[in-house]
Amino acid sequence: MSSNEDILKREKVDLEQIPSDAIAYYTPHSQSRKRIYFSKDTLLLMYHLVRLKYFSRDMIFDQYYILTKKKLSKRVLYSLIGNKTMPITSFSDDYRIMNVKFFYVSKSFTTWLLNVVHEIPEFIELMDVTEYEGSHYSLVTNRISGGKNGIKKINPHDYNTRKLCLKIGRELIDRLPDISPRELNITYFFPTNRELISVVPDAVIFVQGERYYLEYDRNTEQHYKLLAKIIGYFEETYYAGDSIFFVFDNISKPRNNLLHKRVENFISNVNQIKYNDTGLTYFEQAQRNQVSLYALPSVNSISQITEKIIDDIMQDQEQNEEELIQQFKKAKVVPYEIVSVEFAENIDGPFDYLLTYIDDYFEKQKMPLVKMYYGDVSMPSFLENLYQNFKDDYQKCGVIFSKEITQQYYPLPHDDFFTSLYM
Repeated sequence: MSSNEDILKREKVDLEQIPSDAIAYYTPHSQSRKRIYFSKDTLLLMYHLVRLKYFSRDMIFDQYYILTKKKLSKRVLYSLIGNKTMPITSFSDDYRIMNVKFFYVSKSFTTWLLNVVHEIPEFIELMDVTEYEGSHYSLVTNRISGGKNGIKKINPHDYNTRKLCLKIGRELIDRLPDISPRELNITYFFPTNRELISVVPDAVIFVQGERYYLEYDRNTEQHYKLLAKIIGYFEETYYAGDSIFFVFDNISKPRNNLLHKRVENFISNVNQIKYNDTGLTYFEQAQRNQVSLYALPSVNSISQITEKIIDDIMQDQEQNEEELIQQFKKAKVVPYEIVSVEFAENIDGPFDYLLTYIDDYFEKQKMPLVKMYYGDVSMPSFLENLYQNFKDDYQKCGVIFSKEITQQYYPLPHDDFFTSLYM
């Protein structure tokens, strides 16, 4: 790595040729004076592109935005692309999917890059979420060193998984404006090495060092294979406390806009089918390992995975009751006048809020509210227990979902008691 001052001391270089934010340069050809200068942002971009293994132009722009909340200049991007001695090289045309061209980081550049980034203290701290001894997701452990990495073909499943992960990252950056991209430190990995651990998820998303797992289904796998993917998550203590999102794509818009049957059946199977001779369902086994499971149609997956991650990050944020009342009034959660909204007194109880409103008879009524994550596979048993325990105490119970849900509504049981609220 060389600073601008070091470069100028060693050689007579026109100052105008060196970008003011350059911290290092790469020489593509040993016989040429051509240099490609890198800022911290573009150097970090290249490191993350190595982690992606392959990518399209749009994916490069998404990755840069996730790291900087800035738009990558096309001029800068095109200055990086060329033959195998350049930082970024394109796959041949037979690797295309629907005319999408793919690229990879060249081996020679990756060797140079990994030597450089490990000399920058700021980068070392950022990379520490994956680049440590014993990590299942480090470049070293997985022998990822740029180049084609043995990729013989790019399939739609893996491509769409990467696109989805990057869109989740962009959404996180946009919805958390008070937290810098460096502080969020969104990092991806797409495992393939089955020798490291029993579970090979389609993707792992790291946010502030916390892991989130993605299993992406294009409507091709039978349900028993989907259930088999859960086994490793509840058998390995490594995954205790983690969240796993099953995303279902390539499914049609269902009748009456209710949750697609494939997703609904998956949730039902997880809650009802027993694992081997344990007497426990897949859901109960996951609960024992404190693993949270989610099943989402792709149409809602970006917003809802983002919401879960944001709630994890902001869980200590407090809200006063006046703000709460205004929020509920604005959302128009009930067609009546809202008198008050209070936080539930019993923090260990099932409810989050208690809403008081004026009904058609001008009488005050109370309705407990519970916030649920759309697609949480614990929902069927949780709502059933809620109904059995509180049906005689309240006329109605509100179940709060994200306002981002505009399609595939979750069919609540006991709809004479439960009512969906979107806010």
